[in-house]
Amino acid sequence: MTVKCTCAFGPRVVSGETVHSDNCRITNPVRHALWQGILTIVDDLPKETGGTSRSIGEFTDDGMGGSAMRATYVVGQKDGSDKVYAITVSIEQSVDHVDYFWGPGGPRDGDNLLDRVVVGGEHYILGEDRPGDAFKGFGGRRFDIEFFDGRKVTTRDLWYQGVIPPKWRERYPDNARFVTGEVAS
Repeated sequence: MTVKCTCAFGPRVVSGETVHSDNCRITNPVRHALWQGILTIVDDLPKETGGTSRSIGEFTDDGMGGSAMRATYVVGQKDGSDKVYAITVSIEQSVDHVDYFWGPGGPRDGDNLLDRVVVGGEHYILGEDRPGDAFKGFGGRRFDIEFFDGRKVTTRDLWYQGVIPPKWRERYPDNARFVTGEVAS
């Protein structure tokens, strides 16, 4: 998906480089998303009478994944007063290390350690590889695996659990490699 530039007068070229304004959605997609959130809220607020106005009061970015935008929406009333709505929209970004899956007490704790295959930070489990089984990992494709402890295994039933998040790689270090052109026993 291509993100459109939202610079008021388009991007500038400075010393041969394309430069966008600070509030362009290309250089600050979070600020743009927060403003879109404000506009969505404003669309649902009453417009009852007189004129309306909206403005950004403050945009903050804490540098750690948290950003907020405060804005006001003003609706003129028949009696000459204004109804003022103070709106705050915030975003908090965090990293999910999928602790429930990879951490202590999670389903990986139930794995048979001899069936665990970790190659390049990706986790696999050897299946039972019974002839005639209708469901096999990777559709029954053949894998030749050489474990760092000296074991060699050929399987047509390897199941993929996913990329191990960096936080858990020490708990699940690489323990094997895939070999090609060799027959493991």
